[in-house]
Amino acid sequence: MKVTVGGVEVAVSFAGLVPGFTGLYQVNAVVPEGLAGSDAAPAVVSVAGQQSAAVTMAVK
Repeated sequence: MKVTVGGVEVAVSFAGLVPGFTGLYQVNAVVPEGLAGSDAAPAVVSVAGQQSAAVTMAVK
């Protein structure tokens, strides 16, 4: 699994099913210090050659 924020690969600290929620998969990623700030940085998850649609998140 790979997660990118603003085009930079970030560390994944957890990826798995959420107890009590059928079919809900949770991904926790650590955004490193020094990543350029943005009000709309694209975040993308890639697994087994498949890439998610980009969502935006604020990085301060």
